[in-house]
Amino acid sequence: MSRNEIKKSKLPKPCPTEQELGREEELLDETIPPSELFHCTSSLLASESLYTATIDGQECQLPFEVLPEVSSSVVNLEDTAISRQPFPCPAGGCRQPCCLFMFATHVAFDHQEVLVDTLWPGETNTVLIDPYTEPTDQPRCHRLLLLSGKIRGLGDGKHRDKLPFALMSSKCSLHGSDRLVLWITGPDAGDGHRQQYTLEAGKNESSRLVMYAVAFSGEIVPLHGSQDAAELHRSGAGLVVPEQQLDFLTDSRTKLLEVCVHFY
Repeated sequence: MSRNEIKKSKLPKPCPTEQELGREEELLDETIPPSELFHCTSSLLASESLYTATIDGQECQLPFEVLPEVSSSVVNLEDTAISRQPFPCPAGGCRQPCCLFMFATHVAFDHQEVLVDTLWPGETNTVLIDPYTEPTDQPRCHRLLLLSGKIRGLGDGKHRDKLPFALMSSKCSLHGSDRLVLWITGPDAGDGHRQQYTLEAGKNESSRLVMYAVAFSGEIVPLHGSQDAAELHRSGAGLVVPEQQLDFLTDSRTKLLEVCVHFY
């Protein structure tokens, strides 16, 4: 290819003239559609279900799709079996009597070291915790998670219609080896109706080979139930991280443990 041909090939193509555009429109108008299109009929679903509706007792043809009405899955608190009985605050050695309506307010004002976050089912919430902070013999509350989209008629203000769930941790010893137990505690809706969640833990570093090393899926621990780590470990109600694995995940206590939680 000569130098002149290379230069010409790099030049932009000229815009079509009005005559050329008009000719293209004429060709489109002269194009005859396939004969099969003139003999097709609408499907039974489209002709009977999607575009008809009964209005004031008369069946009408509508120029849009009619979708069935979907009832809201958010129930009122009064229609649930969620206990409204007082319970002791699970954070540390607090043990102050709380009620479901005031639990979030109590944590926000009396446990200001605990962060409060709002999330929806399916969303993830990541928490960085130091598993070696003293004291280790008392349950620690790391974060209060207010779950939206599950209930109506609970609380007021910014905490209205949000179920409170607390991310807890504590240590227990088994056969001379310490174990870190993490769990979620929250309102008790009774067996078979308790909130389901997944808890994962792993290294807090971007270069890790796997996102999370250990995981647990199951029901929350009721606020009215025991928050004892050894008892929860025996019942399989939380995420258990052995001491050796915890040392690995925290790089010999030089990094925080990353914990991820999401509700269903």
